[in-house]
Amino acid sequence: MNTGFLLLTVRAWQVVGVGILAALLGTALAEDITPKMQPGIDAYKKQAATWAADPAIVKAVKEANARGPIPAMGNAKWRELKETDPIVSGFVTRATGQLLTKWMNADARGINKIVLSGNKSPRVAFTSMPAIYIGKGKPNFDEAFDGKLWHQGESKPDPSTGIDTVQIAAPVKDGGDVIGVLLVSLTAANLK
Repeated sequence: MNTGFLLLTVRAWQVVGVGILAALLGTALAEDITPKMQPGIDAYKKQAATWAADPAIVKAVKEANARGPIPAMGNAKWRELKETDPIVSGFVTRATGQLLTKWMNADARGINKIVLSGNKSPRVAFTSMPAIYIGKGKPNFDEAFDGKLWHQGESKPDPSTGIDTVQIAAPVKDGGDVIGVLLVSLTAANLK
């Protein structure tokens, strides 16, 4: 058998295999929101808006905004921390983190994470460690901070949990002023 032909055939199958793998991963990494999913997303957005208006949430965000972000904490330093670090675990164990966890656990099939952020986008409380500490510049923070109920246009794996997720976000308001953002990660499989 001709060695050149054999190598060309093997190479062709490698290219085809890589193409198939890329196509499969592409659909696994991001999936459009379907019309069937939209009513569930809309219902969760209403729930998120109700939670964002909860007096305990508004109070926690106002207090966090007065304190400001953790000194010298940025996204690079945040990524070096482990979920067990006292800085990180404090966001879960404080009263607001426990409230978020209670809400999430009441719908554990539908919700896989909740994150509360202040006005400059540092985290106030959460149910599990988010991938970043400062969310400013991301649509989930920026759109909601502009006063809109926001949802992601596609499902994709959450960067910190790996769960196929549709993120939604609601503004936290004090009177008419937006002071923070409540982000809720919905489990995409539950919406289908």
